[in-house]
Amino acid sequence: MAKKEIDSLTFIGRPFPYTMMDDQKTFGKVNMQMENDEDFQKFLKENGFENQRSSMFVFGPESFMYWYGIVTNKDIETPKSMMKYVFPKGEIAEEESDAQLNYFSLPAHYLVETFFKKLMKENISVFQNPGDSDTPYLVQDINLDSKKLKQFWYLSAK
Repeated sequence: MAKKEIDSLTFIGRPFPYTMMDDQKTFGKVNMQMENDEDFQKFLKENGFENQRSSMFVFGPESFMYWYGIVTNKDIETPKSMMKYVFPKGEIAEEESDAQLNYFSLPAHYLVETFFKKLMKENISVFQNPGDSDTPYLVQDINLDSKKLKQFWYLSAK
């Protein structure tokens, strides 16, 4: 786990409410919906993101939103069928590990809880309710070529 400063990033994709989880508490169906979407595939190809995928949890006081798409530091146009979320410049806690695209289809509570336990093991504070944070963003970014997963939690905005 490493703490580091990052510049502003942009997440481009689609948000899904927590109610879109399936019976296994995964977002596997919405992930596949995105992968099968022609606009999404065209966007990936036109911008050189064919081998990158990202997911994000944005926590609120009582629930969360799940996003699926890509994270970039490039200033690119957002397709009309998608939305963008601009992260502030700030400090993050980041971990890199091995993973494949199906990692995003694991149960949401497993993805979140596992990463937060790693943060706490490194003495990095996590709110009991992550939505109480001023920067409630947990981002996961997979490089499909290298099979490397970067997960990061925003610690603070600058």
